[in-house]
Amino acid sequence: MRGILSCAGLAMAAALSLVAAAHAQPQGRPDVPVLLGEFKGTLPCADCQGVETSLTLIKKDEGTAEGSYVLIETFTGKSADPVVSEGNWMTLRGSAADPDDTVYELNPDSLQFQRRDFLKVNDYVIRLLGPGLTERTDGVATLTSPPDPFYGMPNPAAINCVKIGGRSVINTGTTAGDQGVCRLADGRECEEYGVLRDHRCFDPAKPRPQRRPPSKEDDTAPNY
Repeated sequence: MRGILSCAGLAMAAALSLVAAAHAQPQGRPDVPVLLGEFKGTLPCADCQGVETSLTLIKKDEGTAEGSYVLIETFTGKSADPVVSEGNWMTLRGSAADPDDTVYELNPDSLQFQRRDFLKVNDYVIRLLGPGLTERTDGVATLTSPPDPFYGMPNPAAINCVKIGGRSVINTGTTAGDQGVCRLADGRECEEYGVLRDHRCFDPAKPRPQRRPPSKEDDTAPNY
């Protein structure tokens, strides 16, 4: 788990560095990543009960139809450990059924993952396509994204949570209002931003302890 958290931290730091570098460009308008959607659902699986899938698509900037993605898959009945892949996506025009269809093509960074093609049904629904951009015949393959009134980058704390094997949920109706919580594999619920910032598991139902300046004797290893 420590290694996974370390990798997630490096990935997040690299992403923030790219955004900072873009803002530092003296000429032209810098690229400002924009959330296209966070699509979730259960996809068909040949040797398991289904693939619980979460796909976050991030546009390079408001004026483009390409960007980066994070795909998280959990193979129900086969393994409880989520599989996380990342890469770039681009927009294709036309599917096997309709030349006017819009298709999102996912190209993973690692060769161990396969390219995926999703048909855009509408702004909040996408459907996994088969070989040759054809409709699949092995079951429902739809992912949905609820309308989001907020505009901008996806929640980095939520993405970090799923990268370390947790599940990001929103606790509503608390005294502090809606609160992001990271549900870890061992059943604990942690304040999402506490896991991201401090690598610690803070009970979301309790007041956050006062931070003190770190000493040389402090153990800097994650303790969540």
